[in-house]
Amino acid sequence: MSTQFKVHGYTVDDLMNMKKADLRGILHERTHHTIEVYIYRILNGTHELPEDFGKVAERLLEIWEQRSYSTEPPDIQWCKKYIEAAKRLREGRPADLETTPWESFPEEEVETIERLIYGRKSIRQFKPEPVPDHMIRRILKAGLYAPHGCNVGCTRFLVLRDPEEQQLVSSDILIENCVMIVVLQELSMYNTLRFEKYVPQNLYYDAAAAADHICLMAHAIGLGSCWLTHGEETQKQLRAYFNLSPTMTSRNHIIIGWPDEETLKSERIHLDEAILN
Repeated sequence: MSTQFKVHGYTVDDLMNMKKADLRGILHERTHHTIEVYIYRILNGTHELPEDFGKVAERLLEIWEQRSYSTEPPDIQWCKKYIEAAKRLREGRPADLETTPWESFPEEEVETIERLIYGRKSIRQFKPEPVPDHMIRRILKAGLYAPHGCNVGCTRFLVLRDPEEQQLVSSDILIENCVMIVVLQELSMYNTLRFEKYVPQNLYYDAAAAADHICLMAHAIGLGSCWLTHGEETQKQLRAYFNLSPTMTSRNHIIIGWPDEETLKSERIHLDEAILN
């Protein structure tokens, strides 16, 4: 495999010279598509164990290590767990994934989650009180843990507190007394995986999922938020001001702060109207 190895058309030389973020994305994606998707069916006896099960991801991890990149980050540890489990299965040993049983939440916790989902609403006016960094970090982590197509891991953030920096983002509402979180994505990671050809919609879905988690966490810890979108001009201004890579793109932004308005919760159509079959 070492001399003829190719993944998504990239040779070992290509991978050894590839941008770190792009190699990381391929490692994530191959771990997901060649191990994670199949291993539980294999363990349940509904899918045969391929002879080369996990070897592509294993070789990618070797290349990652050859380039002297750390294996300590949690996302790389996640890859290692699957790669090691696949190797054990190939050797006829137990996978030892140490998974936890799937359990439902107690009813009182479900009611809290429903209150969060159904009670969240957009807030556009905020009190002139600063939001502590530890609250913003908690919100960002929620955004980072949103569902992400193929687990590529290309979501990034800008945290704008300075009103002048916030003016870089085009908005149709007044922006004041808030923290602005811009959701960005490293397009080169998508392009390396040919996503622009096969699943171009993932770019938008991933950004939307991150924004939704951000808004929910903000609401859960007592802050207000409003999810907004912006266009190409804002992207250009952000790239230039923060010296971002030409492949770093943004799709939406969320304003967050201490609510200074009590708004009427918007309603939806009746559920029966939304179900079409």
